[in-house]
Amino acid sequence: MNLKQSRTNRLVLLAMAAVFLLVLTPSTVAAIDRRTGEQVVIDTGETITDNLIVTATTVTINGRVIGDVVTMAQAVEINGVIEGDLFALGGGVVVNGTVTDDVLVGAAIIRLDPQARIGNNLWGSGASIEMLPGSQIDGSLFFIGGQALLAGTVERDVVFSGNSLLLRGAIGRNVEASVDAETEPAWISQLRVEGIASPPVAPAGLTVDREARIGGDLVYTSQTPVTPPPGTVAGQVRFTEVTRTSPPPPTLVDRILDLIRRFAGLFLLGLILVRLTPHLLRGTTDELKTRPVASLGWGIVSILAIALAFLAVILLTIAASVVLGSVRLNGLMGIVVAAGFLVGMALILLTILAIAYVAQIVVGFEVGRQILLRLRPAWVERPFAPLALGLLLLVVMTAAPAIGWMVSIVAVLCGLGALWMLGRKSLVRQPVPVVALAG
Repeated sequence: MNLKQSRTNRLVLLAMAAVFLLVLTPSTVAAIDRRTGEQVVIDTGETITDNLIVTATTVTINGRVIGDVVTMAQAVEINGVIEGDLFALGGGVVVNGTVTDDVLVGAAIIRLDPQARIGNNLWGSGASIEMLPGSQIDGSLFFIGGQALLAGTVERDVVFSGNSLLLRGAIGRNVEASVDAETEPAWISQLRVEGIASPPVAPAGLTVDREARIGGDLVYTSQTPVTPPPGTVAGQVRFTEVTRTSPPPPTLVDRILDLIRRFAGLFLLGLILVRLTPHLLRGTTDELKTRPVASLGWGIVSILAIALAFLAVILLTIAASVVLGSVRLNGLMGIVVAAGFLVGMALILLTILAIAYVAQIVVGFEVGRQILLRLRPAWVERPFAPLALGLLLLVVMTAAPAIGWMVSIVAVLCGLGALWMLGRKSLVRQPVPVVALAG
Protein backbone atom coordinates (compact mmCIF):
# COMPACT_ATOMS: atom_id res chain seq x y z
CA MET A 1 0.00 0.00 0.00
CA ASN A 2 1.52 3.33 -1.05
CA LEU A 3 1.58 6.69 0.67
CA LYS A 4 -1.69 7.92 -0.80
CA GLN A 5 -3.56 4.78 0.25
CA SER A 6 -2.09 4.99 3.73
CA ARG A 7 -3.29 8.59 3.94
CA THR A 8 -6.71 7.47 2.74
CA ASN A 9 -6.91 4.82 5.46
CA ARG A 10 -6.20 7.42 8.10
CA LEU A 11 -8.86 9.70 6.65
CA VAL A 12 -11.42 6.90 6.79
CA LEU A 13 -10.61 6.24 10.43
CA LEU A 14 -10.93 9.94 11.21
CA ALA A 15 -14.25 10.03 9.44
CA MET A 16 -15.46 7.04 11.48
CA ALA A 17 -14.55 8.95 14.62
CA ALA A 18 -16.79 11.78 13.43
CA VAL A 19 -19.80 9.53 13.99
CA PHE A 20 -19.10 9.27 17.69
CA LEU A 21 -18.25 12.96 17.95
CA LEU A 22 -21.59 13.82 16.39
CA VAL A 23 -23.46 11.47 18.72
CA LEU A 24 -21.69 12.48 21.91
CA THR A 25 -21.33 16.22 21.42
CA PRO A 26 -24.35 18.34 22.38
CA SER A 27 -25.60 20.32 19.41
CA THR A 28 -25.45 24.06 19.91
CA VAL A 29 -26.55 24.97 16.38
CA ALA A 30 -29.38 22.60 15.57
CA ALA A 31 -31.58 20.36 17.68
CA ILE A 32 -31.32 16.60 17.54
CA ASP A 33 -34.22 14.29 16.77
CA ARG A 34 -33.59 10.87 18.34
CA ARG A 35 -35.62 7.83 17.38
CA THR A 36 -35.35 4.19 18.35
CA GLY A 37 -37.38 1.02 18.09
CA GLU A 38 -37.69 -2.22 16.18
CA GLN A 39 -38.60 -0.51 12.88
CA VAL A 40 -38.17 3.20 12.30
CA VAL A 41 -39.74 4.65 9.14
CA ILE A 42 -39.68 8.26 7.98
CA ASP A 43 -42.72 8.28 5.72
CA THR A 44 -43.00 9.94 2.35
CA GLY A 45 -44.10 13.54 2.86
CA GLU A 46 -42.60 13.76 6.36
CA THR A 47 -39.90 16.42 6.83
CA ILE A 48 -37.46 16.52 9.75
CA THR A 49 -35.73 19.86 10.22
CA ASP A 50 -33.21 18.65 12.81
CA ASN A 51 -30.21 16.33 12.82
CA LEU A 52 -31.56 12.78 13.10
CA ILE A 53 -30.06 9.98 15.21
CA VAL A 54 -31.70 6.56 14.80
CA THR A 55 -30.95 3.20 16.43
CA ALA A 56 -33.22 0.34 15.39
CA THR A 57 -33.33 -3.07 13.76
CA THR A 58 -34.43 -1.59 10.42
CA VAL A 59 -34.37 2.04 9.36
CA THR A 60 -36.19 3.34 6.27
CA ILE A 61 -36.09 6.98 5.25
CA ASN A 62 -38.64 7.77 2.54
CA GLY A 63 -39.16 11.41 3.49
CA ARG A 64 -36.83 14.39 3.83
CA VAL A 65 -34.28 15.22 6.55
CA ILE A 66 -32.89 18.74 6.59
CA GLY A 67 -29.74 17.99 8.56
CA ASP A 68 -27.31 15.17 9.18
CA VAL A 69 -28.42 11.58 9.77
CA VAL A 70 -26.60 9.15 12.09
CA THR A 71 -28.01 5.65 12.12
CA MET A 72 -27.02 2.26 13.52
CA ALA A 73 -29.21 -0.65 12.46
CA GLN A 74 -29.22 -4.10 10.97
CA ALA A 75 -30.64 -2.77 7.70
CA VAL A 76 -30.74 0.85 6.50
CA GLU A 77 -32.61 2.00 3.39
CA ILE A 78 -32.53 5.59 2.11
CA ASN A 79 -35.19 6.33 -0.50
CA GLY A 80 -35.86 9.98 0.32
CA VAL A 81 -33.65 13.06 0.64
CA ILE A 82 -31.02 13.87 3.25
CA GLU A 83 -29.89 17.48 3.06
CA GLY A 84 -26.64 16.93 4.90
CA ASP A 85 -24.29 14.06 5.73
CA LEU A 86 -25.21 10.42 6.22
CA PHE A 87 -23.34 8.35 8.83
CA ALA A 88 -24.51 4.73 8.77
CA LEU A 89 -23.32 1.60 10.57
CA GLY A 90 -25.07 -1.72 10.15
CA GLY A 91 -25.37 -5.06 8.43
CA GLY A 92 -26.61 -3.62 5.14
CA VAL A 93 -27.05 -0.10 3.79
CA VAL A 94 -28.97 0.65 0.58
CA VAL A 95 -29.21 4.14 -0.91
CA ASN A 96 -31.81 4.78 -3.61
CA GLY A 97 -32.41 8.44 -2.81
CA THR A 98 -30.38 11.63 -2.45
CA VAL A 99 -27.73 12.62 0.07
CA THR A 100 -26.61 16.15 -0.70
CA ASP A 101 -23.26 15.97 1.13
CA ASP A 102 -20.89 13.20 2.31
CA VAL A 103 -21.75 9.60 3.04
CA LEU A 104 -19.78 7.67 5.65
CA VAL A 105 -20.83 4.04 5.87
CA GLY A 106 -19.58 0.87 7.51
CA ALA A 107 -21.57 -2.25 6.66
CA ALA A 108 -21.21 -5.77 5.34
CA ILE A 109 -23.33 -4.94 2.26
CA ILE A 110 -23.41 -1.45 0.73
CA ARG A 111 -25.45 -0.79 -2.41
CA LEU A 112 -26.28 2.30 -4.45
CA ASP A 113 -29.40 1.66 -6.51
CA PRO A 114 -30.15 3.42 -9.86
CA GLN A 115 -31.74 6.50 -8.24
CA ALA A 116 -28.93 7.05 -5.73
CA ARG A 117 -27.31 10.50 -5.79
CA ILE A 118 -24.42 11.42 -3.47
CA GLY A 119 -23.60 15.13 -3.54
CA ASN A 120 -20.01 14.80 -2.35
CA ASN A 121 -17.68 11.97 -1.26
CA LEU A 122 -18.51 8.46 -0.14
CA TRP A 123 -16.25 6.88 2.49
CA GLY A 124 -16.96 3.20 3.01
CA SER A 125 -15.69 0.05 4.64
CA GLY A 126 -17.23 -3.41 4.47
CA ALA A 127 -17.42 -6.69 2.62
CA SER A 128 -19.02 -5.37 -0.58
CA ILE A 129 -20.01 -2.10 -2.21
CA GLU A 130 -22.05 -2.11 -5.42
CA MET A 131 -22.99 0.83 -7.63
CA LEU A 132 -25.78 -0.11 -10.03
CA PRO A 133 -26.11 1.62 -13.44
CA GLY A 134 -27.64 5.06 -12.99
CA SER A 135 -26.23 5.69 -9.50
CA GLN A 136 -23.97 8.70 -9.13
CA ILE A 137 -21.36 10.09 -6.73
CA ASP A 138 -20.54 13.74 -7.44
CA GLY A 139 -17.30 13.55 -5.44
CA SER A 140 -14.87 10.69 -4.89
CA LEU A 141 -15.28 7.12 -3.67
CA PHE A 142 -12.96 5.80 -0.96
CA PHE A 143 -13.46 2.16 0.02
CA ILE A 144 -11.56 -0.37 2.12
CA GLY A 145 -12.87 -3.92 2.37
CA GLY A 146 -13.68 -6.97 0.28
CA GLN A 147 -14.97 -6.03 -3.16
CA ALA A 148 -16.32 -3.12 -5.20
CA LEU A 149 -18.55 -3.46 -8.26
CA LEU A 150 -18.82 -0.02 -9.86
CA ALA A 151 -21.29 0.30 -12.73
CA GLY A 152 -22.46 3.82 -11.84
CA THR A 153 -20.78 7.20 -12.21
CA VAL A 154 -18.09 8.67 -9.94
CA GLU A 155 -17.33 12.24 -10.97
CA ARG A 156 -13.89 12.41 -9.34
CA ASP A 157 -11.53 9.72 -8.05
CA VAL A 158 -11.86 6.12 -6.92
CA VAL A 159 -9.46 4.88 -4.23
CA PHE A 160 -9.85 1.21 -3.35
CA SER A 161 -8.08 -1.38 -1.20
CA GLY A 162 -9.37 -4.94 -1.03
CA ASN A 163 -9.75 -8.24 -2.86
CA SER A 164 -11.69 -7.35 -6.00
CA LEU A 165 -12.43 -4.23 -8.03
CA LEU A 166 -14.78 -4.46 -11.03
CA LEU A 167 -15.07 -1.30 -13.15
CA ARG A 168 -18.02 -0.97 -15.53
CA GLY A 169 -19.11 2.64 -15.06
CA ALA A 170 -17.63 6.09 -15.62
CA ILE A 171 -14.87 7.51 -13.43
CA GLY A 172 -14.24 11.21 -14.01
CA ARG A 173 -10.62 11.28 -12.90
CA ASN A 174 -8.17 8.72 -11.53
CA VAL A 175 -8.50 5.21 -10.17
CA GLU A 176 -6.01 4.05 -7.57
CA ALA A 177 -6.36 0.50 -6.31
CA SER A 178 -4.60 -2.15 -4.29
CA VAL A 179 -6.10 -5.55 -5.08
CA ASP A 180 -5.45 -9.20 -4.27
CA ALA A 181 -5.52 -11.18 -7.50
CA GLU A 182 -4.94 -14.52 -5.75
CA THR A 183 -7.90 -14.56 -3.34
CA GLU A 184 -11.35 -15.27 -4.75
CA PRO A 185 -13.97 -13.59 -2.47
CA ALA A 186 -16.59 -16.31 -3.00
CA TRP A 187 -17.61 -16.05 0.67
CA ILE A 188 -19.23 -12.68 -0.04
CA SER A 189 -22.13 -14.41 -1.80
CA GLN A 190 -22.96 -16.11 1.51
CA LEU A 191 -23.64 -12.82 3.29
CA ARG A 192 -27.19 -12.61 4.58
CA VAL A 193 -28.87 -9.43 5.84
CA GLU A 194 -32.64 -9.60 6.24
CA GLY A 195 -34.37 -7.41 3.68
CA ILE A 196 -31.25 -6.85 1.55
CA ALA A 197 -30.23 -9.06 -1.37
CA SER A 198 -26.84 -10.75 -1.20
CA PRO A 199 -24.31 -9.11 -3.52
CA PRO A 200 -22.85 -10.76 -6.62
CA VAL A 201 -19.21 -11.83 -6.48
CA ALA A 202 -16.60 -9.90 -8.45
CA PRO A 203 -13.59 -11.73 -9.93
CA ALA A 204 -10.44 -11.62 -7.85
CA GLY A 205 -8.11 -8.72 -8.53
CA LEU A 206 -8.79 -5.84 -10.94
CA THR A 207 -11.28 -6.16 -13.80
CA VAL A 208 -11.89 -3.36 -16.31
CA ASP A 209 -15.00 -3.96 -18.43
CA ARG A 210 -15.32 -2.73 -22.02
CA GLU A 211 -18.09 -0.36 -20.89
CA ALA A 212 -15.85 1.33 -18.30
CA ARG A 213 -14.57 4.87 -18.87
CA ILE A 214 -11.72 6.28 -16.78
CA GLY A 215 -11.06 9.96 -17.41
CA GLY A 216 -7.61 10.00 -15.79
CA ASP A 217 -4.95 7.48 -14.81
CA LEU A 218 -5.32 3.89 -13.67
CA VAL A 219 -2.77 3.14 -10.95
CA TYR A 220 -2.95 -0.24 -9.28
CA THR A 221 -0.97 -2.67 -7.15
CA SER A 222 -1.49 -6.40 -7.58
CA GLN A 223 0.22 -9.74 -8.07
CA THR A 224 -0.56 -9.85 -11.79
CA PRO A 225 -0.89 -7.16 -14.48
CA VAL A 226 -4.17 -6.38 -16.26
CA THR A 227 -4.60 -5.05 -19.80
CA PRO A 228 -7.62 -2.70 -19.93
CA PRO A 229 -9.71 -2.81 -23.14
CA PRO A 230 -8.79 -0.14 -25.69
CA GLY A 231 -10.40 3.24 -25.06
CA THR A 232 -11.33 2.60 -21.43
CA VAL A 233 -8.48 4.59 -19.84
CA ALA A 234 -7.84 8.15 -21.02
CA GLY A 235 -4.61 8.61 -19.06
CA GLN A 236 -1.74 6.34 -18.15
CA VAL A 237 -1.85 2.81 -16.76
CA ARG A 238 0.73 2.18 -14.03
CA PHE A 239 1.16 -1.24 -12.47
CA THR A 240 3.16 -2.13 -9.36
CA GLU A 241 3.75 -5.82 -8.78
CA VAL A 242 3.42 -7.24 -5.31
CA THR A 243 5.11 -10.54 -4.53
CA ARG A 244 4.19 -12.58 -1.51
CA THR A 245 7.10 -14.13 0.29
CA SER A 246 6.76 -16.12 3.48
CA PRO A 247 9.00 -14.89 6.27
CA PRO A 248 12.05 -17.06 6.91
CA PRO A 249 11.79 -19.38 9.90
CA PRO A 250 13.37 -17.97 13.05
CA THR A 251 16.94 -19.02 13.62
CA LEU A 252 18.35 -20.35 16.86
CA VAL A 253 19.76 -16.91 17.59
CA ASP A 254 16.30 -15.34 17.08
CA ARG A 255 14.73 -17.81 19.50
CA ILE A 256 17.39 -17.15 22.12
CA LEU A 257 16.97 -13.39 21.78
CA ASP A 258 13.20 -13.75 22.17
CA LEU A 259 13.69 -15.75 25.36
CA ILE A 260 16.11 -13.13 26.71
CA ARG A 261 13.71 -10.28 25.93
CA ARG A 262 10.79 -12.07 27.56
CA PHE A 263 12.81 -12.97 30.64
CA ALA A 264 14.13 -9.41 30.96
CA GLY A 265 10.62 -7.91 30.79
CA LEU A 266 9.20 -10.30 33.40
CA PHE A 267 12.22 -9.96 35.68
CA LEU A 268 12.27 -6.15 35.63
CA LEU A 269 8.56 -5.89 36.37
CA GLY A 270 8.96 -8.56 39.06
CA LEU A 271 11.67 -6.49 40.76
CA ILE A 272 9.32 -3.50 40.73
CA LEU A 273 6.58 -5.57 42.36
CA VAL A 274 9.03 -6.87 44.97
CA ARG A 275 10.11 -3.34 45.85
CA LEU A 276 6.74 -1.57 45.72
CA THR A 277 4.25 -4.27 46.77
CA PRO A 278 6.15 -6.97 48.70
CA HIS A 279 3.08 -7.89 50.75
CA LEU A 280 0.99 -8.41 47.60
CA LEU A 281 3.58 -10.71 46.05
CA ARG A 282 4.14 -12.61 49.30
CA GLY A 283 0.42 -13.00 49.95
CA THR A 284 -0.26 -14.25 46.43
CA THR A 285 2.55 -16.80 46.52
CA ASP A 286 1.31 -18.01 49.92
CA GLU A 287 -2.13 -18.65 48.39
CA LEU A 288 -0.50 -20.46 45.48
CA LYS A 289 1.64 -22.60 47.83
CA THR A 290 -1.14 -23.61 50.20
CA ARG A 291 -3.93 -24.10 47.61
CA PRO A 292 -2.39 -24.87 44.18
CA VAL A 293 -5.37 -26.84 42.83
CA ALA A 294 -7.84 -24.23 44.04
CA SER A 295 -5.69 -21.56 42.37
CA LEU A 296 -6.11 -23.30 39.03
CA GLY A 297 -9.89 -23.49 39.43
CA TRP A 298 -10.24 -19.92 40.60
CA GLY A 299 -8.10 -18.84 37.65
CA ILE A 300 -10.78 -20.14 35.29
CA VAL A 301 -13.43 -18.36 37.37
CA SER A 302 -11.46 -15.11 37.21
CA ILE A 303 -11.33 -15.26 33.39
CA LEU A 304 -15.11 -15.66 33.27
CA ALA A 305 -15.56 -12.88 35.84
CA ILE A 306 -13.42 -10.48 33.81
CA ALA A 307 -15.46 -11.21 30.67
CA LEU A 308 -18.73 -10.67 32.56
CA ALA A 309 -17.41 -7.45 34.09
CA PHE A 310 -16.49 -6.08 30.67
CA LEU A 311 -19.92 -7.05 29.32
CA ALA A 312 -21.58 -5.39 32.31
CA VAL A 313 -19.68 -2.15 31.67
CA ILE A 314 -20.87 -2.13 28.06
CA LEU A 315 -24.50 -2.89 28.93
CA LEU A 316 -24.62 -0.34 31.75
CA THR A 317 -23.09 2.33 29.52
CA ILE A 318 -25.61 1.63 26.75
CA ALA A 319 -28.54 1.59 29.18
CA ALA A 320 -27.48 4.84 30.84
CA SER A 321 -26.95 6.47 27.43
CA VAL A 322 -30.41 5.46 26.24
CA VAL A 323 -32.06 6.80 29.41
CA LEU A 324 -30.15 10.09 29.32
CA GLY A 325 -30.73 10.46 25.58
CA SER A 326 -34.45 9.93 25.98
CA VAL A 327 -34.65 12.90 28.36
CA ARG A 328 -32.31 14.96 26.12
CA LEU A 329 -29.45 15.21 28.62
CA ASN A 330 -26.94 15.03 25.78
CA GLY A 331 -24.02 16.52 27.67
CA LEU A 332 -24.39 14.09 30.57
CA MET A 333 -24.84 11.24 28.12
CA GLY A 334 -21.50 12.08 26.52
CA ILE A 335 -19.81 12.04 29.93
CA VAL A 336 -21.34 8.64 30.76
CA VAL A 337 -20.23 7.13 27.44
CA ALA A 338 -16.73 8.55 27.87
CA ALA A 339 -16.57 7.20 31.42
CA GLY A 340 -17.76 3.77 30.28
CA PHE A 341 -15.15 3.76 27.53
CA LEU A 342 -12.38 4.66 30.01
CA VAL A 343 -13.50 2.01 32.50
CA GLY A 344 -13.61 -0.61 29.73
CA MET A 345 -10.15 0.32 28.47
CA ALA A 346 -8.77 0.27 32.02
CA LEU A 347 -10.27 -3.20 32.54
CA ILE A 348 -8.69 -4.44 29.31
CA LEU A 349 -5.32 -2.94 30.23
CA LEU A 350 -5.34 -4.47 33.72
CA THR A 351 -6.37 -7.84 32.30
CA ILE A 352 -3.51 -7.81 29.78
CA LEU A 353 -1.08 -6.76 32.50
CA ALA A 354 -2.29 -9.51 34.84
CA ILE A 355 -2.21 -12.27 32.21
CA ALA A 356 0.98 -11.33 30.38
CA TYR A 357 3.06 -10.38 33.42
CA VAL A 358 1.76 -10.46 36.99
CA ALA A 359 0.31 -14.01 36.96
CA GLN A 360 3.51 -15.42 35.46
CA ILE A 361 5.70 -13.47 37.88
CA VAL A 362 3.75 -14.87 40.83
CA VAL A 363 4.12 -18.45 39.58
CA GLY A 364 7.77 -17.99 38.66
CA PHE A 365 8.60 -16.50 42.06
CA GLU A 366 6.95 -19.38 43.92
CA VAL A 367 8.60 -22.03 41.70
CA GLY A 368 12.01 -20.45 42.25
CA ARG A 369 11.39 -20.19 46.00
CA GLN A 370 10.45 -23.88 46.31
CA ILE A 371 13.56 -24.94 44.40
CA LEU A 372 15.89 -22.77 46.47
CA LEU A 373 14.34 -24.02 49.72
CA ARG A 374 15.70 -27.43 48.80
CA LEU A 375 18.99 -26.38 47.25
CA ARG A 376 20.07 -23.05 48.79
CA PRO A 377 17.73 -22.09 51.65
CA ALA A 378 19.77 -19.01 52.50
CA TRP A 379 19.09 -17.54 49.07
CA VAL A 380 15.34 -17.51 49.61
CA GLU A 381 15.65 -14.35 51.68
CA ARG A 382 17.07 -12.54 48.65
CA PRO A 383 13.94 -11.83 46.55
CA PHE A 384 15.78 -11.46 43.27
CA ALA A 385 17.24 -14.99 43.49
CA PRO A 386 13.95 -17.01 43.49
CA LEU A 387 12.48 -14.52 41.05
CA ALA A 388 15.32 -14.93 38.53
CA LEU A 389 15.49 -18.72 38.86
CA GLY A 390 11.74 -19.28 38.63
CA LEU A 391 11.18 -16.91 35.71
CA LEU A 392 14.09 -18.43 33.81
CA LEU A 393 12.61 -21.91 34.16
CA LEU A 394 9.13 -20.64 33.26
CA VAL A 395 10.34 -18.84 30.13
CA VAL A 396 12.28 -21.90 28.93
CA MET A 397 9.42 -24.33 29.62
CA THR A 398 6.76 -22.18 27.92
CA ALA A 399 9.00 -21.99 24.83
CA ALA A 400 9.18 -25.81 24.54
CA PRO A 401 7.54 -26.96 21.24
CA ALA A 402 5.27 -29.69 22.57
CA ILE A 403 4.30 -28.63 26.09
CA GLY A 404 4.98 -24.90 26.07
CA TRP A 405 1.39 -23.84 25.43
CA MET A 406 0.09 -26.09 28.21
CA VAL A 407 2.64 -24.81 30.72
CA SER A 408 1.77 -21.24 29.78
CA ILE A 409 -1.97 -21.77 30.28
CA VAL A 410 -1.51 -23.52 33.63
CA ALA A 411 0.89 -20.81 34.86
CA VAL A 412 -1.48 -17.99 33.89
CA LEU A 413 -4.54 -19.67 35.43
CA CYS A 414 -2.72 -20.51 38.67
CA GLY A 415 -1.36 -16.97 38.96
CA LEU A 416 -4.76 -15.40 38.29
CA GLY A 417 -6.42 -17.77 40.72
CA ALA A 418 -3.98 -16.89 43.46
CA LEU A 419 -4.60 -13.18 42.86
CA TRP A 420 -8.34 -13.83 42.94
CA MET A 421 -8.19 -15.71 46.25
CA LEU A 422 -6.01 -13.03 47.83
CA GLY A 423 -8.45 -10.37 46.66
CA ARG A 424 -11.42 -12.26 48.10
CA LYS A 425 -9.65 -12.68 51.41
CA SER A 426 -8.81 -8.98 51.61
CA LEU A 427 -12.46 -8.06 50.99
CA VAL A 428 -13.78 -10.19 53.83
CA ARG A 429 -15.02 -7.90 56.55
CA GLN A 430 -13.29 -8.11 59.89
CA PRO A 431 -15.56 -8.21 62.97
CA VAL A 432 -16.20 -4.75 64.27
CA PRO A 433 -15.81 -4.49 68.05
CA VAL A 434 -18.88 -3.28 69.88
CA VAL A 435 -18.22 -0.61 72.46
CA ALA A 436 -20.79 -0.37 75.21
CA LEU A 437 -21.76 3.16 76.08
CA ALA A 438 -22.57 3.98 79.62
CA GLY A 439 -26.09 5.24 80.04
